[in-house]
Amino acid sequence: MICEDPRRSPLSPLAKEHLARLHRTNPHKDARHGFLRLDMNEGVPGLPTDFIKKTLVAVDQEYLATYPSHQNLQNKIAAHNQLSPENIIVANGSDAAIKYIFDAYVSAGDRILLTNPTFAMYPVYCRMFAAEPISVAYRADLSFPWEEFIDHMGLDVHLAVVVNPNNPTGHALTASQVLGLVGQAAQHRILLVVDEAYFYYYHETVIQAVKEFRNLIVLRTFSKLCGMAALRLGYAAASAPVIENLRKVRPTFDINGLAVLFGERLLDHPEVIQALIREAMMGKEFLVEKLAAAGIPFCAGSANFVLIHCGGKVDAVVKGLAQENILVSGGFQNDNLKPYVRVTVAKKELMEEFWETFIKIWKKYCG
Repeated sequence: MICEDPRRSPLSPLAKEHLARLHRTNPHKDARHGFLRLDMNEGVPGLPTDFIKKTLVAVDQEYLATYPSHQNLQNKIAAHNQLSPENIIVANGSDAAIKYIFDAYVSAGDRILLTNPTFAMYPVYCRMFAAEPISVAYRADLSFPWEEFIDHMGLDVHLAVVVNPNNPTGHALTASQVLGLVGQAAQHRILLVVDEAYFYYYHETVIQAVKEFRNLIVLRTFSKLCGMAALRLGYAAASAPVIENLRKVRPTFDINGLAVLFGERLLDHPEVIQALIREAMMGKEFLVEKLAAAGIPFCAGSANFVLIHCGGKVDAVVKGLAQENILVSGGFQNDNLKPYVRVTVAKKELMEEFWETFIKIWKKYCG
């Protein structure tokens, strides 16, 4: 009798067949501490040090040893948005909220309407769930393909996604325009996801409309302006029946206690949020004014980043800045974005530091 080594057996467990066609990039880059991090749209530099220290005082043995409860946070988020708690579900970052939506509403073969480009996780989840992504391209001027997007709703679409403001184009639709899309989607019995990850930089929102439209889900995150990317905290707002469906697929304790604690404390101190908004806007205004004065083409958009046109020298600019301990994004696959580097905006003092180095590198390679 021949006994085959089970570790080499062809009967070893196999992943789902469609996952073989799913390519994932590895986000775990080299350590980014010590760099000026303007590459991943985080809140830079983050929450005030005093606020962090005062919040951490509440962390003791009992707090860490107890499974987290997020009902109070859910109530505070609801009040923050003038909604009822039944309209809110808290998530381990808005990435997790997206997965809740796919778990609850998307089956293999469903058609999902996206824009191109969009937040990278949407096409990833489409392939993860064996759904069929249908992409409508942003226009050459990086504006939203309004008519084309509406036309594609008639192609037996099950779910549609609008990121507003969009990443990585920075373009934003008005609230009335988004509500127009919600109405169009309702006519086709389409669930519309409006991702408002950059809400605090733009302020136009349709989150109140979840009380009226049962086909609308609005996503928010604490990872951007609120400077809590490491804690992984986000939420979805929708009608009570939709929230109940999302709750059914959520793991029992996937939101960690530190995230809950910081989320509660931050919502108790809206003045901290307002200060972060002012800092970011002043930093963005400084960068935009410098770019305009230097005659460098750029797209400011409505999010927390600016696209700077570097022509065919994107790689050289990105590498040159990295050598000076400044990280920015480049190398976009979308044809309209290939000539650009994307620079996260931070408070003015940090943007001054960025500009001093950037302008030298830009003149060296692009000027």
